Amino acid sequence: MNNGLTFIEPTEEHARLLLDWRTRPDIAGQMLTSVPYDVERQKAWLRRCAERDDYVHRILCVDGEPAGHVSITVTEPAWRIAAIGVLMGERAGRQGAAPLNFAYMLNHIFFTMGLRKVVNHILGTNSPRLLKGQPMIGYRPVGVLKRQVVKDGQEIDLHVFEMLAEDWLAVRERFKVYEDMDGREWR
Repeated sequence: MNNGLTFIEPTEEHARLLLDWRTRPDIAGQMLTSVPYDVERQKAWLRRCAERDDYVHRILCVDGEPAGHVSITVTEPAWRIAAIGVLMGERAGRQGAAPLNFAYMLNHIFFTMGLRKVVNHILGTNSPRLLKGQPMIGYRPVGVLKRQVVKDGQEIDLHVFEMLAEDWLAVRERFKVYEDMDGREWR
């Protein structure tokens, strides 16, 4: 893959790493759900994920080192729609070429999985830069669900973005990433 980015399938051996990231306060505050710090429960979740046909996830590695977790969930199989999740656990995942992870994910969604649409939900507590960057990637802002999520008693806006396969085809050339998360090339 280009740019020193690779993606590996998580195994039970990654349970503690994923859980450490997922429960870190700066990351947990940006996630829709909360999880307890329970390694055995995390291992069980990883086993269940491996059996699903509506869920694809990978550990994003930068220069061979784990830096984050990305996921694709098919939310509407009959309509061929997915939602994505991205968690950057290490600084390397938030700088350099690593933010191009979305291109590999979108290639995976539209080419490998043959889906036609992806919907992205982003908590309002995330960086304003992240929200402003979505249209540059090719997402269309759908709107804001005001005070949609309640975490720790705080009501948080949920920003919704969507992209069709043809939207991605119209902008993907500017990113020069043609591989999916498994290294298959789609030109």
